[in-house]
Amino acid sequence: MNRRFPVTDMPTWLMLVLVALGLPRTVLTDLDIVTPESSLLYYVLALTPFAVWLVVAIVRASCRPFRDFLILGVLYGLSLVVVHQVLWRVGPSLGQHSPNAAVDFANQFSPAWRELALRGYTSGIAMVIGVGTGLVIALVAVGAHVWRRSRARRADSSTSNSG
Repeated sequence: MNRRFPVTDMPTWLMLVLVALGLPRTVLTDLDIVTPESSLLYYVLALTPFAVWLVVAIVRASCRPFRDFLILGVLYGLSLVVVHQVLWRVGPSLGQHSPNAAVDFANQFSPAWRELALRGYTSGIAMVIGVGTGLVIALVAVGAHVWRRSRARRADSSTSNSG
């Protein structure tokens, strides 16, 4: 688990923990246990993962900050796809059903293609959310990386000038 996640500078355990932080909100809202945008609990579940991502992006030094968080966003998007595809169809008494916009989109297709259109639409939205979030945090991580390097250079130059 201390090995780096493929194509990133982030340990596998950290990457998996950061992805997993988003799962409770997704599962609980898809099972209709927590109503979206309804309570403090929802907002804590929704925002805590991204706050942790920001802290990691700012505090953790990385040689590949952009790639680290872009890959994290892709994995988060894939986790959303898997959870939604599994839980949106668990039955009439449990689970959220597909969003109205996805249903409206799917209804434009013939019955034979409707399910594929619905799943494709919801999967696409989940990936846009994941990659978009990863991209924003990646930019923050790059900014923190540049700032750290700049500070280190100034510290090195002031040390060499005083000696």
